[in-house]
Amino acid sequence: MPATADDLRVSRIASLTLINAMVFQEILASNNPRVRPLARTIAGKNLATNFAAVWEDITTNIDYIPIFSVAREIAIDLQGIPDVDKALRTLAETAQGITSRRAALRHDLMGRIYHRLLADAKYFGAYYTTVPAAALLLKLTLDPQNTDVDWSDLNTIKEFRASDLSCGTGTLLKATLQTIVDNHVRACAAKGEKPDLQLLHKILVENVLVGFDVIPFAIHLAASALAIHEPEVQFGEMHLYTLPLGGSPKLHLGSLEFLANKETVIQADLFGGASSSERVTGAGDVQEKAIVPPLDLCVMNPPFTRSVGGNLLFGNLPPKQRATMQAALRKLVQKNKVKANITSGLGSVFVAIGNKYVKPKGHLSLVLPRALLSGVAWKDTRELISAHYQLNYIVTSHQPNAWNFSENTELSECMTVARRRSNGDTLVPTKVVNLWRKPASSIEALAFARTIMNAPGVMLDGQTGTDSIEIGGHKIGEVILCPPERAKAGIWRFEAAYAQTDLCRTALYLSQGQVYVPGRSVVGGFPITKLRELGTLGPDRRDIHDGFTTSEAFTAYSALWGHDTESVQSLSQAPNKYLSARATAARGRNLRDATVLWSRAGRLLIAERLWLETTRLLSVRLTATSLSNTWWTFAPYDDLSVPVEDIERILALWINSTLGILSFVAARVDTRGPWIAFKKPMLEDIEVINPIALNKKQRRALVKAYEELSGETLQSVPDINADGVRARIDDAIMKVLGIGDNLSSLREMTAQELLVRGAR
Repeated sequence: MPATADDLRVSRIASLTLINAMVFQEILASNNPRVRPLARTIAGKNLATNFAAVWEDITTNIDYIPIFSVAREIAIDLQGIPDVDKALRTLAETAQGITSRRAALRHDLMGRIYHRLLADAKYFGAYYTTVPAAALLLKLTLDPQNTDVDWSDLNTIKEFRASDLSCGTGTLLKATLQTIVDNHVRACAAKGEKPDLQLLHKILVENVLVGFDVIPFAIHLAASALAIHEPEVQFGEMHLYTLPLGGSPKLHLGSLEFLANKETVIQADLFGGASSSERVTGAGDVQEKAIVPPLDLCVMNPPFTRSVGGNLLFGNLPPKQRATMQAALRKLVQKNKVKANITSGLGSVFVAIGNKYVKPKGHLSLVLPRALLSGVAWKDTRELISAHYQLNYIVTSHQPNAWNFSENTELSECMTVARRRSNGDTLVPTKVVNLWRKPASSIEALAFARTIMNAPGVMLDGQTGTDSIEIGGHKIGEVILCPPERAKAGIWRFEAAYAQTDLCRTALYLSQGQVYVPGRSVVGGFPITKLRELGTLGPDRRDIHDGFTTSEAFTAYSALWGHDTESVQSLSQAPNKYLSARATAARGRNLRDATVLWSRAGRLLIAERLWLETTRLLSVRLTATSLSNTWWTFAPYDDLSVPVEDIERILALWINSTLGILSFVAARVDTRGPWIAFKKPMLEDIEVINPIALNKKQRRALVKAYEELSGETLQSVPDINADGVRARIDDAIMKVLGIGDNLSSLREMTAQELLVRGAR
């Protein structure tokens, strides 16, 4: 009978459990003569029996039950199985190779392997932080100049509390440990004192670090990662907890239950049952409850599966139980009046939980989807941070195909460091770090952190210039300062919009009705208005699918279906589909009224989502009123002083100009690098050229330009610098505005932008 996917998953995790125990055995053997080394253990036959005996001796006479107990049970079950000696010998030889490279052990190697093996990552939202990203985040967070801690004093450190409410294999906790050790060594050196690293390690493991997760094996790997940092140090207890998820009849929500109370029960069944309580300790598993103490640091890369697009919240559980838990979470959020939006995923809720326990002057440091910076669903989280914290850092990656700070994902992410304000604190600018490349190692991350901390940064408002940061003569990014008033208002998108500071500056000035050209500063202005003042955006794609199906035959409802860049190449487009009104609802959905949906159709379309590396147009004007599944319809008000047709033509021209592209892309919600979306509330608030405020001569000139260029083929956005049609669009707009610049420098910079250029 062939092995199933579940069989393979169990076998891989079991193998990782065994090799993790073997590595730790070899390290203990080098420090303790009572422990038999691997070479002696695999010297004979019946290796499963040999390992079971060694690991029983360790757990009985020394310690480390969390690391060896599960491995011992697996070894016992393997006794007598044909060919098992060969498999165990292979694992042991690999473990020997790993332990010969001590540097690898300090970087949570087993956690990295586990992340690769974890088949349920997308359902748990378990995308674990990379080691370099964790090192960078914690160095920026625990900068001695920004913390009120005497890092030379072990008694002071003993009172420090740092927690990860979704710690996984402990990468962020280990980075916290390593950063505190570094701070202690430096502080002692400054005083001419000798650090006691073994005592410090014992204090950190027993008192300082607190971790929670719903995956038992991940917690045990976290225990291994922390213990292996100083393997010769024996400790009495660890505050690492496995929390139950699901269960019946009592339903558990893991760390999410900390929304209501600071304590919750702990899971006893090592493989996932939600029963009595358990804490991982150096000497074994203790039955009790988990408590979140007041925190000096809450650091997290929380799960961020979203509640839309198939609703993967609690996706690792059966559908019926998942629905029950989703309902329980909604009730918990509403009852506790939590400043979070479940639509954005569990990440928003975890931030609210962290906020609940962070002390004044304590830090909330996060790895989150990059949508945090501009996404409508993340507005509550931005407002929560803005209301209570000094936002010290926002770090984004613009490195092509490396938009993430987590493993096993291509999703765009950001890191934030925020310090909780206390009475009398004065807000200072936020450093926004736009990385052109990420650190490739934890050692490099330390250099990145020092360079970033020393960078003065530049403002976008009223300033010119760029603060480039370099290491070894190689540029790694640019640093921009977001003024306190904008950071406090939750307007974080401009400073992180592009890798190039001057493009960020251009986007900001465009939102104020001014044209900024690098090298020439502000060259002119134009009348602006919010898009919502000119008309209304139509229904989203879910509503379209709930009201219609596509049809090849003629119907009264036309549509532009899809966004094929090989066919959508000019400003003017014809509908390519017909729609048929549904008579009955689609399975699992509500029926939408086709008449109501059609009343919101339009001729001007604005992209709902697109792939920047290939797209040619952000907006098109159709030859007939239509709906779409990949474009927002826009219908100008018919009671304005300017004809609807002229508004449509002018807006289509503007949105596809270089200025329009830079303005709209800055208002994007990132999904995966160049794969971006435009959400309705953001589009409604975006500032565009105001056709109403133009005089008749200006409007006639822009309409004429549209008519002349509407059938011309435009190149993709990455080729904007060589696009003659785009240049003619820009020239027409600049001429109408009376600005003597051809925008060629902006087109060149846009073509070189990392987000646009991507992998080219």
